[in-house]
Amino acid sequence: MRTGPWRTQKAETDARGQRSPPRPRYLFCRSAKTGTQRLPFFIAYHYPPIRSAGIERTVKFLRYLPEFGYQSRVLTTSAFGEYAVGEHAVDDSSSTQVLRAWEPLGLYRRLFNRKVRAGGAASFVRTEPGALGGLLRTLRRFALIPDGQLTWLPAALRCALSSLRDRPAHLLYSTSPPASAHLLGLWLKRRTNLPWVADFRDAWTYDPLDPALEEMPYRLALERRLEEAVVEAADVSIAATDISAEYLRRTYPAAADKIHVITNGFDPDDFGDIDTSARPLAGEPLTLVHTGSFSASHPQRTPLPLFAALTELLRLDPTWAGRLRLVLVGHLSPEERDAATPLVDRGIVELAGPQERPQALAFQTRAHILLLGDHPRPWPASNVPGKFYEYLAMQRPILALTGPGMVARLIEQLQVGYCAPPDDSQAICSSLQDLYARFVAGRLHARIDDASIHPFHRRQLTGQLAHCFDHLLDTRRRSDR
Repeated sequence: MRTGPWRTQKAETDARGQRSPPRPRYLFCRSAKTGTQRLPFFIAYHYPPIRSAGIERTVKFLRYLPEFGYQSRVLTTSAFGEYAVGEHAVDDSSSTQVLRAWEPLGLYRRLFNRKVRAGGAASFVRTEPGALGGLLRTLRRFALIPDGQLTWLPAALRCALSSLRDRPAHLLYSTSPPASAHLLGLWLKRRTNLPWVADFRDAWTYDPLDPALEEMPYRLALERRLEEAVVEAADVSIAATDISAEYLRRTYPAAADKIHVITNGFDPDDFGDIDTSARPLAGEPLTLVHTGSFSASHPQRTPLPLFAALTELLRLDPTWAGRLRLVLVGHLSPEERDAATPLVDRGIVELAGPQERPQALAFQTRAHILLLGDHPRPWPASNVPGKFYEYLAMQRPILALTGPGMVARLIEQLQVGYCAPPDDSQAICSSLQDLYARFVAGRLHARIDDASIHPFHRRQLTGQLAHCFDHLLDTRRRSDR
């Protein structure tokens, strides 16, 4: 007789004559026999050809894990096509098997996105909301918990179980966001009894990416229960920052010993022929460069206080237009572009527009200071944008518009730059004046060298993940004896 996801045995009687609950006989408990090669099964919704910063961590893990004796396969969505093109064709090792499970979002995009219907690459174009999109957004907000990717799970579960029947794995690895990936990991853990690693690229209920969690107490309560189930069931939970890990240990003390930190980082190979030691020419104004987007990355992230600070500088002294320059490389919303136009006209701001990655990196080499934007929060920020580690690789000072949190902590620990509140134009104005004084005096430095940033190389970080895998599998082997 089947009960739930596993086949059960008869209840047993212990030494005191009390009946113990039936023990599960898991469907896929046999070991994969592959010699020295170990086989992780990755669950990663964000994976090429999706254009997302979230793919980098997974792709780099998969790229370097074979060096540590792990040959992976990855389960992802089919909603965005199968192949990336141009600069978005990520080298994820041809030996990685990719499984793509059907998702209703893919059908919706084909039906309602004119660019996709016309043959555009699914990973390159966004689906405009429209009336139906608004309805789906409402459904996602109130019913699809923890996220819209919940609709991907039925097909993903079937695909995973079929693959694991055909080719057993040694362990499971799921990565979020979206948090639905961890629910799939939880179900597979219960079905297979394989060791499971849950990787939180961003915090889930603390410092949430989804503003709805702050506005809807019932959702927050429900998702905390889901988070608890994941953290307590996972053999290891990985956080990308110390603050995220501290929150998980504090909130789920029973699982504290299973919670570890593996940060994000950068891959030196991504920089190609870029000379990170290059500096702006002598006589250039103090140049700040920001690459990437603002509100397109997070609805509460805005450059408007920064623009107000520059406006104040020009009000105090119009010659600032010849002494300081802000270069914005990337997409701006219409509101952001309109706010920047007067500053462009006065020569203190340059809008370079969206650029391919090599060109964006080249712009960074023109900077005296690299600018990192964030949004204000009523709590210490837990996340560290991937751009921060990219900036570290450029080995020049960072000005972070951020409040208390992980970025500020790292900047202080590594002594790599300066911070100013993201929503305080007067404080930003004062910081710019101070940085210019340091620049003129030749004291604009950051203690960044190859040795200090080596721990953030993607190969080093993958080694930490492999060590985690090794420990789990060695522990399982000893317990099976």
